[in-house]
Amino acid sequence: MTTPTTALDWNRSYRNGDHHTYWELSHPSAELVGFLAARGPGAGRTALDIGCGTGWDAIALAGAGYRATGIDLSEEALTLARARAAEEAPEGASPAFRQADVRDLPFPDGTFDVVVDRGCFHHLGGEDRAMYAGETARVLRPGGCLYLRGSRVDSFPFKPLTAQGLADEFVRFGFVVGPLLPFHLQTDAMSLPAYACVLTRTTTSDGANA
Repeated sequence: MTTPTTALDWNRSYRNGDHHTYWELSHPSAELVGFLAARGPGAGRTALDIGCGTGWDAIALAGAGYRATGIDLSEEALTLARARAAEEAPEGASPAFRQADVRDLPFPDGTFDVVVDRGCFHHLGGEDRAMYAGETARVLRPGGCLYLRGSRVDSFPFKPLTAQGLADEFVRFGFVVGPLLPFHLQTDAMSLPAYACVLTRTTTSDGANA
């Protein structure tokens, strides 16, 4: 890994319960619930939750009618997510969970209609961001979208979202980048100044519509 944290670091954090101190949210995120309400029923479309942690947002996607998959580097997080889904997910509509690296996603091209990310991208820098953009473009169907949420602040371990940075990384992979909307990323223990942004996958490269 070229990022400051490794899969082993994340596993240790979840094993020790550090996620409760920093990033855990014990319910689906309010901004995702609003996003899903605005989009209407998932109606069997496919959705991917990147950096799913203990699974709440993947469960919300399933509850909205999506065939949802959550991925995370940490098997410890996925163990918690599967246990939570067994208790909280709609009957017959539990999300799938699998260990994966966003820089090398284990899915065929055009698998998903929606990709959501609450706090994975803002841990990446440099070449890893380009790999992320390329992989999310690859697994999204044309017309699909990435709902990205990440830090406004440049302070370890966060690398901020900026309009220019998103344009530099995503437009070349066929995304149209929407406005960065400020809000606060809430956890059970803290609040982080953040941006939310919808990036839409077009049918051609360089952000041009077919």
